[in-house]
Amino acid sequence: MPKQPPEKSGPATAADIERSIQALNTMAERLWGDGREAEAKALLDALDALNRALDRIRIGEHRRVKTLH
Repeated sequence: MPKQPPEKSGPATAADIERSIQALNTMAERLWGDGREAEAKALLDALDALNRALDRIRIGEHRRVKTLH
């Protein structure tokens, strides 16, 4: 039976993104353990880019809050 994706009530939060990144990191560890190092490395590289983008978003939001007050 296929899983139903959870319904989203709004835009993803930073916490939602972090949970997704952690789940994908676990998947990369499993791939590595199964001897699929190339796939694991590609996934880890993509996760690294996502983490950097999330950091830039947080920095931008932090600066925006400072300028509004």
